[in-house]
Amino acid sequence: MALHLADLLGAHWENYAHAHRHTLTADHYRAVRRVLACRTPALGGRLYQCDGCKEKHYAYHSCNHRSCPQCGALDQQIWTAKQEARLLPVPYFMVTFTLPEELRHLCLLHPEILYPLLLRQSAAALQDVCATKTHGAKLGFTSVLHTWGRQIQHHPHVHLIVPAAALHPKHKTLHRPARENFLIHYQPLAARFRSRLHTALKDDHPDLYQNLTPAQRHVLSPAKTWNVQLQHAGSGRTALRYLARYVQRSAFAAKRLIGYDPQGNVLLHWTSSATGKTAVMALHPHEFIRRWLLHVLPKGLTRIRHYGYLGSAARKTRLYIRALLGELGEPAPKLPEPIPFTCQCCGGLLTFLREIKPIYQMRGPP
Repeated sequence: MALHLADLLGAHWENYAHAHRHTLTADHYRAVRRVLACRTPALGGRLYQCDGCKEKHYAYHSCNHRSCPQCGALDQQIWTAKQEARLLPVPYFMVTFTLPEELRHLCLLHPEILYPLLLRQSAAALQDVCATKTHGAKLGFTSVLHTWGRQIQHHPHVHLIVPAAALHPKHKTLHRPARENFLIHYQPLAARFRSRLHTALKDDHPDLYQNLTPAQRHVLSPAKTWNVQLQHAGSGRTALRYLARYVQRSAFAAKRLIGYDPQGNVLLHWTSSATGKTAVMALHPHEFIRRWLLHVLPKGLTRIRHYGYLGSAARKTRLYIRALLGELGEPAPKLPEPIPFTCQCCGGLLTFLREIKPIYQMRGPP
């Protein structure tokens, strides 16, 4: 039987919060409050009545918190449809920037600083290396911040979906790689990423930089090689749909929680990236909550960003690039059709009766 995150938190959050109060932030408490209230009378909803059997149906609102595995399905489909409409008829690449292990703890201490830096400097490094190779041409791409690995451990990295086409801003010419399965070399890209992050920490956050450990300073030096991966992604649609599974959600999907074992541990499905095989891991409830909280981001942090000619204000530039590629216009996104809300008893249509007001809750720890 599947286990819901809200049920797990309802059973174990009080004890966990009491034991780990010194590590919890306002963002953690806010996420737990929202998940516990998701699809309950606390958030209000709507009352419907079936036209056939006259049965009444309560539809409570979702919390729409990005750390809730129950929410975000429709938003994910809409986002995917809009991004697929922007795909250009060129080869695509998936570029992945991974933060070295020595610096990952800084993300937990200063997420409001490190995560935006990771997004900005990875994007700037890619633009810098591309401009050097193409005499000033600029790419357009989408960046998505991920903070988790397959076992929901802390593993901050950024995925970039990059079309193999760069536009020169002055000459209005389009530059494309000579080979379809090659974008740029990863060594100069990794070196540029390390250099930009080092400079940004040193110049913009001197207090944080002064408190770095010797190991952290060493990993920022030119003597350390960083990890950047470049993969050919075909038309980009497959890579885009892979990222879309996580753009409105965090850490894990609801179906991966499968219940408890006889010892009371939480059972979680996961897939090995090395073998591709699916396995089940057992975690103590407190350890599972700890891992889930690692990926609760600060309020207001945007982890999906569009750069260059894929930005929201660059539609005319995209249309110009499409014209250079022999296409007229940008196709309209194929948005998902709404699913009719029908009676679970007889399948009849439902008529809206009234709004259900949310229950007032005092702000504070759940």
